[in-house]
Amino acid sequence: MQLFTGEHHADILIAGYNPPQVAESEFDFDRKPVGILYADIADYARLTEEDEEGTHRRLIESMEIMKAEIAANNGRVAHSAGDGILAEFEDAESALRCAVSVQLASRLWNADLDLPRQVRFRIGINFGDVIADQGDIYGKAVNLTARLEGLACSGGICVSKSVQAALAEQSEFEFIALGKRYVKNISEPVEVFWIEVEFSQTAKRGAPSPADAVSVTP
Repeated sequence: MQLFTGEHHADILIAGYNPPQVAESEFDFDRKPVGILYADIADYARLTEEDEEGTHRRLIESMEIMKAEIAANNGRVAHSAGDGILAEFEDAESALRCAVSVQLASRLWNADLDLPRQVRFRIGINFGDVIADQGDIYGKAVNLTARLEGLACSGGICVSKSVQAALAEQSEFEFIALGKRYVKNISEPVEVFWIEVEFSQTAKRGAPSPADAVSVTP
């Protein structure tokens, strides 16, 4: 019987066990640069505690908004679970345009609700290489996107340096530098930029777009 250590230690308890042999070629994953969006619902646990059924109903509705905006910006949902959603886009611009449109649409949708009952997204945006495997995406760029989402506040958007560098010349996007931050499971500090969407009066009369984001504040 062959001996193993680490994660295979349980296998040696099974007499005659032989681990499956996997060819190296089977691990040639597809790698590609993509725009990455990660979002979840701010204060979801509190909202659920205060109004379980109402919050779940608004969660479903808000996720439909998110998925519609992802599709409208030529993105694809890579993974969703509970109140979180991960999506990929062809480039950083599409990902950020989607995020801005989501926050604008969310504010319009929440306008008739009391502030404590509003369901708002926190969003992180990154651009980088990912591993694509069986419809999902993985890798350091995905991990960083999730950490950026954790730095955003309710209704806000945090982006990486790679996104800011790619879109710095886009007049409708203004980036507020938050400096370098240490985040969980990433050894080096990362440079973070903040976008919080404020919409103009014209946005209230029709479908929102990134052009309606008239100010960006930390």
